[in-house]
Amino acid sequence: MENGQANIILELRDVTKRYDGAEVLAGISLRVGEGEFVTLLGSSGCGKTTMLRIIAGLTEPDGGSVLLEGRDVVGDPPEKRGVNTVFQSYALFPHMTVFQNVAYALCIRGVGRREIEQRVGEALSLVQMGESGRKTPDQLSGGQRQRVAIARALINRPKVLLLDEPLGALDLQLRRQMQYELKKLQKQLGTTFIYVTHDQEEAINMSDRIVLLHRGRIEQQGTPNDIYDHPRTSYAAQFVGSANILRGTAERVEGDTVILRTGGGTMRCRTDGLPLAPGDALALAVRGENIAISREPDGDAGVRGVVEGNTFAGGMLRIPVRLDDGTEAVITRQGIHFDFAAGETVYLSWQPDAAVLVDRREAEP
Repeated sequence: MENGQANIILELRDVTKRYDGAEVLAGISLRVGEGEFVTLLGSSGCGKTTMLRIIAGLTEPDGGSVLLEGRDVVGDPPEKRGVNTVFQSYALFPHMTVFQNVAYALCIRGVGRREIEQRVGEALSLVQMGESGRKTPDQLSGGQRQRVAIARALINRPKVLLLDEPLGALDLQLRRQMQYELKKLQKQLGTTFIYVTHDQEEAINMSDRIVLLHRGRIEQQGTPNDIYDHPRTSYAAQFVGSANILRGTAERVEGDTVILRTGGGTMRCRTDGLPLAPGDALALAVRGENIAISREPDGDAGVRGVVEGNTFAGGMLRIPVRLDDGTEAVITRQGIHFDFAAGETVYLSWQPDAAVLVDRREAEP
């Protein structure tokens, strides 16, 4: 079964959406397994929030189907779908206490007082806010308000919880802490989470599966390891992990390795079983941490370039090297020390398994 899931809880079939004549979603099809944590990842305008709103019932598609547990819910109002949404803005009622905010949905459904107290207590305990029921939102930190918003979304025991960049308003340290806690909570509950973000680090840290969107289409989907180690397109390689995209011409194939000729040297890359022939124009992706740098060529492997300098940020040193064909390759290293000076001629190389061919989907077996 797709995604390793025995039960598919949500399925989108050929979903389309246009705004003012512009295509926002171009025939999206996606299946989500019960208990899965799926992240919709992409840049602004790629269609991820529109997808989430269509699943929630806040926006109607122009075409296609949205099936929850096998039933098409297109046309059903949000409250009839069995899904809840957590937004970045929290949207808590300022005049209500934490307890009242979380209990609100149960109250309007006419649930008895004793059951409300029990379920609200359980929900607040899950998000570590059990002692804050009498506080009002203005007495809480941003992280605490987000926890309350999540408890309120969980109180109706939704089949699917939708989260639209819920951590975007938090500072970096709190955001990372909440990533861990959200993932832990999802595994504890076994609830299906569909999470929207433009932050690739967040997607990698939290997801069972990443669905990378680009211009209203699914560019690639898979586990975080799949997306990072086996990107299929140059867009996927650069959006998730900022890989270098280098181009050359196939010179020969040796076993499962292709040797490419480019300006200033040769490059090696695994073939991944793709049918290749001498003379093919190819693009490969290689990540900066996998590139070796030296003052002399490594036999017949390596490309020549000139060091342009270096910058340090977040514990990582970035070293741009201008290759002979004009392409810029960026090497990354932990720490601040680097033994090569700006303007120095160097040679870059990597193991064939550290590079992957991209933009070859039409040739895949």
